[in-house]
Parts: sequence; C-alpha cells; structure tokens
Amino acid sequence: MSHKYCRYCAYCISGDTYYCTEFEKVLHNIKSAVNCSLFTMSALGDIDTGKPYKPRKKVSVRDDSTQITLFK
Repeated sequence: MSHKYCRYCAYCISGDTYYCTEFEKVLHNIKSAVNCSLFTMSALGDIDTGKPYKPRKKVSVRDDSTQITLFK
C-alpha cells in the first residue's frame, strides 16, 4: 500500500476526537497521508464511513509537444 491514512488504521478510534491507541495521542488530521511504521490496515475500513480503502486512479498527463501560438 503506497498511502497510509490514519482513518484506515486499526489503531485509530473516534469519540469526541480521533485518537491513536498505539501512540496514545490525539490525531488532528486523519485525512492526510502519513508515514507511520506501525500503520495496520483496519478490517472495518474508514473510521467514519466503514468504506474500504480504494486507491485513486492515476491521472495521466497527455504528452503534447505542440506549441500553441496566437500568430498563424
């Protein structure tokens, strides 16, 4: 898995706030990717919605080397 999000981690719980039970700290942003060595994918999915993780499709950039000009 290339991206890790706290909201999909088994150690993340919600209540009045989001909390990491492994690090014993409050999480302020669960929607940003993190680089956590203890990340464990939750079998229950997203902490709020329960939806499983789905990687986004990569957007391909068209390689168009044609120069646009105003003068023709």
